[in-house]
Amino acid sequence: MTRIAKDAQLFNGAQIFTDSAEHAISYLKRHTPLTDWSVSRVIDGEQVHLHVQQGQLLKTGQRVEWEESLCSRMANGAAHVVENTQLDPDYSRMRFSAEVGAYAGYTINDDRDEMFGVLCGVRTDPLTEGEKIDEDLVALISSLLSAQLKLARVADRERRNSELSDALAQTDALTGLLNRRGWDKITNDAQERLDAFGDSVSVAVIDLNGLKQVNDSQGHAAGDLLLQRTGEILRGKSTESCRVARYGGDEFMILANGVAPSQTEAYFSVFKESLEEAGIPAAMGFYSAQPGSTNIDQCIAAADALMYEQKYQRRVRPNNNS
Repeated sequence: MTRIAKDAQLFNGAQIFTDSAEHAISYLKRHTPLTDWSVSRVIDGEQVHLHVQQGQLLKTGQRVEWEESLCSRMANGAAHVVENTQLDPDYSRMRFSAEVGAYAGYTINDDRDEMFGVLCGVRTDPLTEGEKIDEDLVALISSLLSAQLKLARVADRERRNSELSDALAQTDALTGLLNRRGWDKITNDAQERLDAFGDSVSVAVIDLNGLKQVNDSQGHAAGDLLLQRTGEILRGKSTESCRVARYGGDEFMILANGVAPSQTEAYFSVFKESLEEAGIPAAMGFYSAQPGSTNIDQCIAAADALMYEQKYQRRVRPNNNS
């Protein structure tokens, strides 16, 4: 391992970027006439505000359609600083120009030199005579955040490779999947990335139907074989960015990195269908975490509730049909 790689493991890139973003927007709020500043992420056709110095218009976790946002117009070549959106022909016809009187923004690029999101500031009223925004300052801070993001991603990748190896070593003896301790490690990592970068994370909870009956009628050896077979199927359908755990008893968990809310149902249906094809009845619930509104623990709780709702509907459906 190189010296750089070893040093990178000492740093938490997610926390570094969070601190940098929050210092940047705090400074801009104090030194510009705009009331709200944000570092946002553009993902899955939406602009998601991750780090916000809230005043009147923006809040952490707020989401807007990217194509409807003022930032999309800026990213496509319109002015970076707009004193009065109603008077600027590039912005005046946009829906949000009725709410936003003044605007400033510059894009932030990631470690692949692609647009990650936007550093932007807004307020409800247009700028008055004598109020100015230093466009060079906003551009400079945006470029510094881009550089910080690139370093943070590299540092995080090295650190996470080490921590992931430790997490993956925490396995369930029966199935070879992650155990509860390993699961907790990867969900803690996912939460850090969700908060700092807005990385897409979705979770599924799976509960087998009928394990108790198998244990009672065929013995615990048969029940163990059922659990092992379930683990094999779930592992076989997992991808490089997916982690599967046996959380306890007959409950399994799946954490999918990079799966956006619009992709969640299609992604997890593969696991459910594979179990059904193998003759393993199970109930599944899934949910997507949302930066600023739904953390990983809340996501798991929501998926768990949906799973139990599915189990309940399965139990009562025969009565409804009788």
